[in-house]
Amino acid sequence: MAERILIVEDEPEFAALLELWVGTAGYRSAVATSGVDGLRSFYDEHPDLVLLDVSVPGLDGWRVIERIREFSRVPIILVTARSSEADKIRGLKLGADDYITKPLSFPELVARVAAALRRASTPTPDRPHRLQHRELVIDLDEHWARLRGEDVRLTPTEFRLLAYLVEHAGQLVAHRQVLAAVWGSGYDADVHLLRMTIRNLRVKLDGVAPGDSYIATEYGLGYRLTGPG
Repeated sequence: MAERILIVEDEPEFAALLELWVGTAGYRSAVATSGVDGLRSFYDEHPDLVLLDVSVPGLDGWRVIERIREFSRVPIILVTARSSEADKIRGLKLGADDYITKPLSFPELVARVAAALRRASTPTPDRPHRLQHRELVIDLDEHWARLRGEDVRLTPTEFRLLAYLVEHAGQLVAHRQVLAAVWGSGYDADVHLLRMTIRNLRVKLDGVAPGDSYIATEYGLGYRLTGPG
């Protein structure tokens, strides 16, 4: 059965275009025109992915993400005219998997939808159940991360990124390498997205273990998880 996409968008013409493009790509879709209707549709429809505008009436997109992330890791892609870096960081920090600004390329949007769905459904049978680096422990089955015994609340994308860095602890991982592994094909040039997610991840780790640096930047090259393994 085709995956179901929930579109939360209050501009009728743009919502219709989104429906057309995801339908042409083989996905089923449902449209909600407000944040409250979007949450109601989410509970009723159990979509595989959400396309969400930040500026929907009633309950705005930020609060919709917070509500969904209380109980679900379904991929969320923000599709919005709000293009400031602060808005992008806020969206990713709250739990969005991707952030696309209007005006946009609909073929690129469809490609990003496909990549997000692949990430959500791809099994990882060769991975160990648990990873550890220094005082950082990650459980891949239960989907939690703990630093010094304290839970670190991560979005799905932040969790994948941290798990990847721990798997390659001590190694320099290039921007393109990380983007391909964590976000998938089609993202290898989106270094800005990676930098914003690294920034959010550092803030959360520092909130648990202040001053205990874990992620080092190799400028122009990539990142390295530091310290003894």
